Amino acid sequence: MGKQQLVLAGFRERFEPLVARIFPPRILLVLDDEALTLLGLPGHGFRSGASRLRRVPLPRGACVDGLPLQKAALGDLIGDLSLEMGLQGAQVVASLPRAASAVRVVQWPFEEWPEEPDQALRQIDPDLSLPYPLSQAYLSLTPQDRQDPLLPLCSLLVTAPRHLVMAWIEVFAIAELALERLEPAQVADLRAIEPLLVEASADTLIGLLEWRADGAELTLVRHGIPEFNRRLPAVAGDLAAALRPCIDFWRRRDPQAGRVRLLVFGSGGGRGSVAEALAGDPDWSVEIVDPLERGWLPLEQNPDDPLAPADPDGPSLLRLSGLVRAEPGQQDQAPRELDR
Repeated sequence: MGKQQLVLAGFRERFEPLVARIFPPRILLVLDDEALTLLGLPGHGFRSGASRLRRVPLPRGACVDGLPLQKAALGDLIGDLSLEMGLQGAQVVASLPRAASAVRVVQWPFEEWPEEPDQALRQIDPDLSLPYPLSQAYLSLTPQDRQDPLLPLCSLLVTAPRHLVMAWIEVFAIAELALERLEPAQVADLRAIEPLLVEASADTLIGLLEWRADGAELTLVRHGIPEFNRRLPAVAGDLAAALRPCIDFWRRRDPQAGRVRLLVFGSGGGRGSVAEALAGDPDWSVEIVDPLERGWLPLEQNPDDPLAPADPDGPSLLRLSGLVRAEPGQQDQAPRELDR
């Protein structure tokens, strides 16, 4: 090794830790009951490289309905995975399991926005059909623009139980990772498809359909607001039959919703047969949303990487896309954190 190479090696050895502290790597993490999906984004230092994707199954019972029950095991698993990928000291943004959060549209009984909307909502304490009281939840309220000044004031409300949020914070403390933000899965989904929402005409009703082998989750989105949610069967024929009453119900409620655009995302070959079955209705346009095909994820996967998932989970990829769009330098800004 020449003198110049020795000097360069010494320079790197001396300054790499400093650069890593200034520009730490980042981890975007999608949590669910069955597995965790991790996208590692290297920092802007000497170890910069390609983003890497991992999906790791969780032990049965480690996470149930979005609540981490085996916190030590989950923390060790996430910490070990970050070390294995060379992402020690990373900052983490994580999407909570879908069952962990609830989304509602709140209509205010005021003519003007309250000065402290979080406190005002807790005092009003409306019946939101939540499985927990607002006093025991973190919440985030986002005002919705009124198309007509005569329409009532509305906000998009996202809630999560306090004990569940604190349990995940403890998991990341065990993993020895800096948790920057926990985000509801529903928020990440909506941000991911925002390019499709922006291009939708004013009379379009968007149906976001998450398909899995054990069932489907339908969210109807109007003017960018999730207005309706329903659990549906997974079998293509049953799904089409169950979907029709949901669409008809909402179109009766909102006659201006003349067009229906169904966005189907899921995993495996089943989503193709589901999309084909739904496409038989002339009133609907149906398309499969694949974040990898659309280039929504900054992946430069090595095809020879033995640890890369062979069949990435579609819903997790969509949520990762939503997290990516909130990263610095992206068009969108991150939503507010859940308030105490």
